[in-house]
Parts: sequence; C-alpha cells; structure tokens
Amino acid sequence: MSILADAAARHNPVMPRYVIERELGDISDAQLQGAAEASKRIREQDFPALDWEHSHVVRTDAGLKSFCVYEAPDPQTIRDHAASVGIPADRIHEIHTDIVPGELP
Repeated sequence: MSILADAAARHNPVMPRYVIERELGDISDAQLQGAAEASKRIREQDFPALDWEHSHVVRTDAGLKSFCVYEAPDPQTIRDHAASVGIPADRIHEIHTDIVPGELP
C-alpha cells in the first residue's frame, strides 16, 4: 500500500476532510478561546455530522488566521456551522491526502 493510500485509510473513507481558512483579524486570546468553545458547543448540538480534528492559528500582518481541519459531508455544512458561530469560513479546501514523514519508507 502506498503512503497516500495509508493516509487515506486512517480517516472515514465516506466523509471528506477539509481545511478551512479563517481570517480572524486582531482578536484577543480570550476572544479566540470563546470562539473555539462556542464552535465546539454549537457543533456538538446542531452539527453532529461535523468532526473538528484540530486547528492551527498563525499570526500575520493582518492579525490572526486559522487553518482548521474538519471532516464534513460538504462545504455548505461548514459554512452553515461558521455562520451559526459567527466566525468566518473564508476559504474551504477539500483535502486530497496526508503525507506523514514518519510513515515514509
């Protein structure tokens, strides 16, 4: 099995995975924490088909930006969740595969 097939097999083969880019701007760590908690609560209550794997938050010249990895049935579900939370989903990219250095020959 190739490294790409191994990576794909780790995740639900039916549910696509996405990277969501969010332009957060100049928000405080407390606001970021509050948004994450609201996102989790609303996802658990109203969007059980979503699985939030993790997020990376980076600082740019324009403020904070996050890259969130979700399993979701489709991009519209991600947009609906983001609107419910009041956070942006500026760009949504379907993940083709993962490459994990420790799994390379």
